[in-house]
Amino acid sequence: MNLLRKLRATFNEFFYHNYPFISICSCSVAIITAYLHYEWKVHKYDLMYWKQVTESCSHDIDYFQLLILLTILFINVIFVGIVVTVYLHPLAETAELTLLEIKDRYARFILLRLIARLDRVHGKLSSKRRRLTFQHYARAHSNMVKAVALFRKDARKLILPNESEIVLPIEEIYGVTEDEERALRRGGYYKLPIDTTDEAVRSLFNPK
Repeated sequence: MNLLRKLRATFNEFFYHNYPFISICSCSVAIITAYLHYEWKVHKYDLMYWKQVTESCSHDIDYFQLLILLTILFINVIFVGIVVTVYLHPLAETAELTLLEIKDRYARFILLRLIARLDRVHGKLSSKRRRLTFQHYARAHSNMVKAVALFRKDARKLILPNESEIVLPIEEIYGVTEDEERALRRGGYYKLPIDTTDEAVRSLFNPK
């Protein structure tokens, strides 16, 4: 049982860290399979036909040009791999962060998450403005209350951490969900100029 759990954890971690590459490979295989299936259905080109085409082409190959093309392809693959790696694991996140930087990142995250959720609620109301009902407003109000409650729950850790939280590692107290942070970055919310000081968070936590 322990071996199965370890294998499962290994596979989960592998797919979590390599899902862009796996998705690209899966899409490529699906496209190639669909094309071969189409050629078989329409033109009756089976695998033996493609084998013959490959063998006939192999006699006319200029190996120097093929080497150049493969080199260019290899360079492009490396470049795309670097871009994907940097996108998934930014350099700023791999470096050791100070306490102030960790708290600033956490404050920025919870503030932008609040803005994103309220923006999503507003967007849904705007898209239905010609056919709004009381239920739409009630649901929007409920979603806004939940977003504010989640913000206040997390903001309290910055303003009034309790005794059990103080003894925990700082990364556990002010941990950021990477998937949500990545989604906020893709949504452009990290480009917003916001104040992440304790005073700004406190003013939102206890508005006058």
